[in-house]
Amino acid sequence: MPRPLIRRLIDAVPTAILPMAAGIGLSALVAPQPDAAAALLRGLAVTLLLTLPSLAVGTALGALAGSWAAVAPRSAGGLIGRFLAGAGPLLPGFLLAAVAALAVRAGASAAPLGWTALAIPAACQAARLSRPAMERALGAGPEGDAVRMARGLGLDERIVLRHHALPQAVAPVMGGLRAAVLASVVGAVALESLLDLPGAGALMIDAARAGSAAGALPPLVALCGLTALLGALGLAARDWIDPANHSSTPYDGA
Repeated sequence: MPRPLIRRLIDAVPTAILPMAAGIGLSALVAPQPDAAAALLRGLAVTLLLTLPSLAVGTALGALAGSWAAVAPRSAGGLIGRFLAGAGPLLPGFLLAAVAALAVRAGASAAPLGWTALAIPAACQAARLSRPAMERALGAGPEGDAVRMARGLGLDERIVLRHHALPQAVAPVMGGLRAAVLASVVGAVALESLLDLPGAGALMIDAARAGSAAGALPPLVALCGLTALLGALGLAARDWIDPANHSSTPYDGA
């Protein structure tokens, strides 16, 4: 693992872990229930299990579809990428969570629908960012120098796309993952509340409905830490994928 990536993860640990620890500590001190700290810890695990797979799968599929929309816009994959890129603002996570909750109450399975509802906004965001990045990587500008050089060396077109163009398209997706993380966490809160899942978001909503600020504040603080952790993982993945960072340039902590 590259040293800049390790340093970024180390720098992100206090920002992410401390709020979660503070939320659990607050719940032990001020929450009215005696087992509130343990319940919040379990709730964070549930929220993480909802958001992390959805973000990973949705971002990967959306980035591939958006990239293919730039390579072959009239193909089936290209049409899917164009649709995802255009439909992003129309598909907020909390609305998809409400649709998923209605489907579950009609008899559908909760886990697949929940993950799908949270993955779709991430896929839309990834497609919206990866399509123009792939167009720039394949274009005549300076960002396409690596691709043109690889082609000039006679490399197979699939190797050029996979090893030179695709990393340039995926890096902006990972850099912009914070918005997708926030949408996924908001969607997870809505999903947990609508489906009565024992997640941190449901704990926060239930306490707010009961008018208990002491019960709602610790989950909110812990969710902020979880959001920061997922965003830091996205930035670390960007640094790992982006070809521009595979150099001797020293890490500046930004």
